[in-house]
Amino acid sequence: MASHFIKETQIVGFEKPAEDLVRCLVEGTDELKLVSMVGMGGLGKTTLSNHVFRNKRVEKHFNYRLFITVSQSYTARELLINMVKEFYKDNMELIPKDLQEMDCKMLIDQVIQFLESKRYLVLFDDVWTEIFSDEIEHALINNNKGSRIIVTTRMMPVAEYFKKSFTVHIHELQPLPEDKACKLFHKKAFRCPLELVKMSNEIVKKCEGLPLAIVAIGGLLSTKEKSIVNYDDLPSHLKSCMPYFGIYPEDYTINRKRLTRQWMAEGFVRYTERETLEDVAEEYLTELIQRSLVNVSKVGFVGKSKVVKSMICCVK
Repeated sequence: MASHFIKETQIVGFEKPAEDLVRCLVEGTDELKLVSMVGMGGLGKTTLSNHVFRNKRVEKHFNYRLFITVSQSYTARELLINMVKEFYKDNMELIPKDLQEMDCKMLIDQVIQFLESKRYLVLFDDVWTEIFSDEIEHALINNNKGSRIIVTTRMMPVAEYFKKSFTVHIHELQPLPEDKACKLFHKKAFRCPLELVKMSNEIVKKCEGLPLAIVAIGGLLSTKEKSIVNYDDLPSHLKSCMPYFGIYPEDYTINRKRLTRQWMAEGFVRYTERETLEDVAEEYLTELIQRSLVNVSKVGFVGKSKVVKSMICCVK
């Protein structure tokens, strides 16, 4: 069974839906039932389903639980192979050497053989197509033991399509209300500068109630000191240099000499009679480092920064 750790701060605003979903999984008839969680990207489908999947009451109720990430590029055969692999791992048995050679029918038989005697919970995260139901339904048998399936998807037609094969409970996620959104932001950004906390309402509104955006921005601000404020305070010649980091991928480490030469080639470095352009460019970089807008990733033998990384992914 895959382990997916979710911090408790990330379920702010999900408390009531989480309780409802847990009851839906552990209560009711012994007939196989499918819970479909629907909502746009960033609403927290994976976070909420994962939290419910790891709930103590859910863990105790089911004999077997399996978390499978589907994504857009899946094939039914790959999905079945992944399921069978997890079965063998959880039983601490060797995975059959001929697993990759098995066709879909053989793989489905393996899945049925493993699940038929168990009260199981299988979570399929990020399903993109209705065809998924046709390809996987034969493997997930109704063994009348109270087994459950969870599917997360961005598309309502996908959620509703499962009704042709399963008893379906559809849970449609909504953006967080403003009070819950602010609470989540403050939990994630508790170490950010006071001036940014004061801007929190404006920041939260920009996130439009999307938990993923709130968590990402709150977490970023909690570790970045005064990056945004510092950028606004930069002199004009440094403001010209700073956006250049935007051409590099996120978390990319940049060679110091290459960066300063690129600044020179772009005309960002101001000529002075007392210093070479290279020396002036070095001074620009040093000042950005001192302002905590650029992080030194590696130092050379002479104590100079050798590789640097921007603390702002992209400045507009």
